[in-house]
Amino acid sequence: MLMRQIKKDARLPAKKRTMLGAILFIPAIIIFVLIFKQITNWRADIQFQQERAELNAFVSSVYPPLVDSQNAILAEKRKMSVLLQKVENLGYQHPNHAQLITDITQKWRLGLQKYEGAHKETDREIRRAWISYNTMDQQDVLVKFAKQSVRLDLKNKKAEKKYQNTIYNIQDKLIKSLDNARRLLDANRRSPKNKKQKALVQYIRQNILPFTTGAEERLVNFLGTIDQRLKQEVENLQELIRFSAQQSIIVRNHLQNNPDLEAPLVTTINNWIRLEQIGQEKLNQILYAIEAEYIALSLDLSLKSPAIRAMHKNLLRNIPLIVGKAMKQRQTIDQSYNISPRQKK
Repeated sequence: MLMRQIKKDARLPAKKRTMLGAILFIPAIIIFVLIFKQITNWRADIQFQQERAELNAFVSSVYPPLVDSQNAILAEKRKMSVLLQKVENLGYQHPNHAQLITDITQKWRLGLQKYEGAHKETDREIRRAWISYNTMDQQDVLVKFAKQSVRLDLKNKKAEKKYQNTIYNIQDKLIKSLDNARRLLDANRRSPKNKKQKALVQYIRQNILPFTTGAEERLVNFLGTIDQRLKQEVENLQELIRFSAQQSIIVRNHLQNNPDLEAPLVTTINNWIRLEQIGQEKLNQILYAIEAEYIALSLDLSLKSPAIRAMHKNLLRNIPLIVGKAMKQRQTIDQSYNISPRQKK
């Protein structure tokens, strides 16, 4: 219609009208191809769903448990595909637990792949039996497939058991991670029981990587879902760290203008710097413990797990203690001014 109107108006030369027509024709072709492809995919999807329904009806008429075991595998695949995609970048966001996340996701994908493999093999046998049923002696096929379907269902059940063992192994790794994080916090209250645990706590302390601002904020907010009071305690510690850093700078500026007070002012500066460092170390330990739970829950460990409940108790017991000690140290610095004794004449 547009080209007809342009031609009627005769405002463009014939050559330019031809070129314009070619330019307008290309988008029309692209739109047609896209629509045709969409319709084709839609029809293929409907045909696939119809065939699936017929296959399920065929199997259900012979041995319903086989349909259930096949559907269970598909449901697990859908669920885990969403979960594994969700945690794909979790290791980059939380480098302190990156190796754990990598090991678990690799193990999970491998286990899921084997579990799904059982579904594919069974599905192939079902399709073969269904085609045979529609092209051969139906009664003979039904008798033979009735026996085969029981074996196929047992095969699925064995694959499910192996997959479940993979899940148990993954859960053990997550529980171990939570146990180590709890020992880390407990060491602030009492010394580890043996040399092995002491060495483990020391290793974790020395190798905690700095938390990004985003990760720190995410973990503190997550802590708020556990207990708002604990979140407030951690925010108090964060504020103390910032305050200590500011105080050391302020006192250092005073020192520049009062060099004759170097001895007491340097002591005060060092006290604030030390409090900032200790506060940051303790905050990192707390964040590490919170992160262990955050990762465990992200990797599908149940909120009702005894390890998760034990972590909650650990956080409730240790965070107020750690923050309380830091606050007491601030009070000590605040009240550290003393009157120098008078010099004897």
